[in-house]
Amino acid sequence: MSQAAAKRMDELIEEIEYHRQKYYGEDNPVISDREYDLLEKELLELEAAHPTLVRPHSSSFRVGSGIVDSHPSMAHATPMLSLGNAYNQEDLEAYLTRTSVDIGASPVYAAELKIDGLSLSVVYEHGVLARAVTRGDGKVGEEVTANAKTIKELPLRVPDWEDYPEMEVRGEVYMRKGVFEKLNVQRLAEEKPQFANPRNAAAGSFRQLDSAETARRRLSMFVFQIVGSWADEIPSHLGRLKAAGALGFPINPLTREIKGKADLFQLIDEWAASRGQLDYETDGIVLKVDDPSLYERIGYTSKFPKWATAYKFAAEQATTKIRNIEIQVGRTGVLTPVANFDPTPLAGTTVSRATLHNFDEIAKKDIREGDWVFIEKGGDIIPKVVKVILEKRTGNEKAITQPDSCPRCGGDTFREEDQVAVRCVNLACPAQLERRITHFSARGAMDIQGLGKERVQQMVAEGLIPDLPSIYRLTSEQLWKLDRVGEKWIANLLGEIEKSKTKPFSKLLFAVGIPMIGAKVAEVLVENFESYDRLASAGEGEIAAIHGMGEKVAWSVFSHLRLESFKQAFQDFKELGLNLEELPKKDDEPKPLSGKTIVVTGSFQSGSRTELTALLKGLGASVTGSVTGKTDLLLAGEKAGSKLAKAEGLGVEIVNEEWVKQWQSP
Repeated sequence: MSQAAAKRMDELIEEIEYHRQKYYGEDNPVISDREYDLLEKELLELEAAHPTLVRPHSSSFRVGSGIVDSHPSMAHATPMLSLGNAYNQEDLEAYLTRTSVDIGASPVYAAELKIDGLSLSVVYEHGVLARAVTRGDGKVGEEVTANAKTIKELPLRVPDWEDYPEMEVRGEVYMRKGVFEKLNVQRLAEEKPQFANPRNAAAGSFRQLDSAETARRRLSMFVFQIVGSWADEIPSHLGRLKAAGALGFPINPLTREIKGKADLFQLIDEWAASRGQLDYETDGIVLKVDDPSLYERIGYTSKFPKWATAYKFAAEQATTKIRNIEIQVGRTGVLTPVANFDPTPLAGTTVSRATLHNFDEIAKKDIREGDWVFIEKGGDIIPKVVKVILEKRTGNEKAITQPDSCPRCGGDTFREEDQVAVRCVNLACPAQLERRITHFSARGAMDIQGLGKERVQQMVAEGLIPDLPSIYRLTSEQLWKLDRVGEKWIANLLGEIEKSKTKPFSKLLFAVGIPMIGAKVAEVLVENFESYDRLASAGEGEIAAIHGMGEKVAWSVFSHLRLESFKQAFQDFKELGLNLEELPKKDDEPKPLSGKTIVVTGSFQSGSRTELTALLKGLGASVTGSVTGKTDLLLAGEKAGSKLAKAEGLGVEIVNEEWVKQWQSP
């Protein structure tokens, strides 16, 4: 009976997949919806009766496979880079000129609509969908495989890829406008908050912990990139998309080839005019050099490939009334006026505030509290006030002037002659201190979990953290003074603070908040000077001489490290045990795990999988994503899942968290 059931399951999966492709891929169904539903019903009943026979590529996963506790983090094999932006014809022409100069000729381009959704990486192992990971920060995302399987346009199995150990497709998950409208009607009937736009609805739906709920949201996807040896055999990006479409992947049918500037600008006008008629949100086009063999020659920046760019359509505008203008104080003391207004739909989102940048901008545009104004999204991202509608003025509007004192602490303000920024000069200003602490403890800096905005405000108000080094002097007795705290929270926070002491000096240099010093610049500075002492004693010209650094960045580093407040902070950090130097790695040192291939799976108490992966790589191991006959060790945490079963079947040595603790700092 089991053999007959297995055979029938395979027949149903193949038949359902055929009809799925006819319906979603070709818009040419050959059976009714009811007949299709009956096929799925029969498969579900068979799988319920024979759960051990369920195939990993079964279409039953499209209705949801249960609830997970959380979406674990997972690193991308190759980073999912963002794209550089072009906002006008001049930007596009500059991009076309740069690429032509880089390769010595005018290349052919691929033009794709820029879908407003959620970027996703989907990996297939021997033709079967094995895992799906959101873009995240480009290096690490959330593993959402069960939710990805609910996307009906996405193949669960690709027979033509069975001989390829690993293939990856990347694309944009989105919600169709019609689906979005029905979802909001349903949520309104259920007295639930409505989603502001299809993109937010798609992102929220895809991060559901219950994949059955994700399935009910009926998400869609367009694939925009194929990565792996199968794709490498096809010499053009457009060719790869076309071939992937033939395998059943959802490819946007409007994607086309561009051979010159005239074709490009004609296409932009065409797509910009017709985008409102599409059943999905799009905010621009993506232009890519079509020949992948040119990518390395054209190159990359730290954030995006130079062989591609995203052109943003003209921003949509709306009118609204400014209810009030508040002044925010940043971590460097800059006072920024912000306009608040009633929630207003704009370019597919709902906005209720917009930065007014500075007081010169307010004076130039004569913006007042109570004014009716035109607002738009700069590059379809940041709301801004374009102009005042003078015809609607009543005479009751209130003019805004540059303040003489800080609205938060009452301290003096100062403005340099050649600068537009007005600053609070009180370094003890609570607003500045709160923002400096929040920046210092953020994930990309010292990564101290537990120091959220509300907690930081309480700590500053109680006088527990008068400066950054004071974070490392916090005691449990002090923390008990805060509202709504418990023993576990206090222990966790103190543990996070202690753990952050092991962060490399480059993280600390970024975290202290020197203007113009981002994470990447901090890494470059440490690579060149290796320690705080050497950097602090370096001349301005010596810093500026570093490739790509520039005079303004050099002056910012040079001048700030000579301020007494910074000198004292770094002296305190040193005494408190933080890293103030990073010595060059010695490649000739023996590494205990050299030559070992290790797979990490499950969840761990002593660190995230990303952190454990970095530790193992530092010990010389090669860390891969899938278990094979060549795997030496499987590091298995809680809820290890299918990789653990596969390792057991292959006889791979399995170790747990206790094993890895021998190399972790106590």
